[in-house]
Amino acid sequence: MPPTSKPSPRQSAKSALSGRMSDMDLRLLRVFREVVHAGGLAPAEVALNISRSTISVHLSDLEARLGMQLCLRSRGRADFKLTPEGEALFQAIEELDGHLAQFRSQVNAIQSQLTGELRMVLPDDVLEIPQLDLPATLARLRERAPQLQLDVQLAAPHQLELEILAGRADVGINPLHSRRPGLSYQPLFSHQSMLYCSASHPCADIPNPPEETLTEQELAAPSHAVLSGAAHLYRLFPNRSTANHMAARLAMILSGKFIGFLPSYLAQAYVERGELVVLRPERFSYQIQNAATFKSSASEQPAVQLFLAALEVDEGI
Repeated sequence: MPPTSKPSPRQSAKSALSGRMSDMDLRLLRVFREVVHAGGLAPAEVALNISRSTISVHLSDLEARLGMQLCLRSRGRADFKLTPEGEALFQAIEELDGHLAQFRSQVNAIQSQLTGELRMVLPDDVLEIPQLDLPATLARLRERAPQLQLDVQLAAPHQLELEILAGRADVGINPLHSRRPGLSYQPLFSHQSMLYCSASHPCADIPNPPEETLTEQELAAPSHAVLSGAAHLYRLFPNRSTANHMAARLAMILSGKFIGFLPSYLAQAYVERGELVVLRPERFSYQIQNAATFKSSASEQPAVQLFLAALEVDEGI
């Protein structure tokens, strides 16, 4: 009977990982790679930001997972040495890193070759939103897809969703009023809206004005349906005029003839200059969740995915 050949350390390392790899496997392999790069457990503590004892446990777990000894280790750097199986595994990991780098390069190339048009529809006060840096988002889009034509439109919240549903826009950012069939939403950030009047409005001179006094005033209101969480506040104001854009409602309030709800980020500069006064914030305020919006059928389109990846927003109010 012919003798069976003993598998090489490299073949043993491959066969040990021939099954499905888990996230834990990848983490253990990363720990092993950093230890080899550093030349021992102690110097790897800084690179991995974990203790030497934890590193040792991870290496033991990996050896148990593979069923082979990977290294001879001690407290010092000089005594650290890879076994033949450890050498083979390290080489395999280095090859994997090379493949991942090539994969990232290919993805970047695909993104840079994106052509066609990405149509964005955004709120008219988009430059005032502190959690969203639109210029930086546009810069990231251009860097990642230099061939992609960008079309940016501004719209009121109710118009924004209709533009996407009608196929005239691909993606937008707007307050999350309700979830329309056919649209998908990716929550981004929230902000607070409060009731304001101009410094020249009679209510500005009344300390802590009574609710009855405020609700008698003419309200600068949106011409579209408001958030369900704010509808009860708007119903308190029977006397109202409307505008479909935030900038127009701000102008109405600054005229001194109307009061109205504004996002606190938009009103802040006017309050600091003494041009606007906040009215009873403990009573007349509500929270708004904003979301990226797009057709559900377009959620996997590369241009839409690129837009979502380019967004870097700060959470908070």
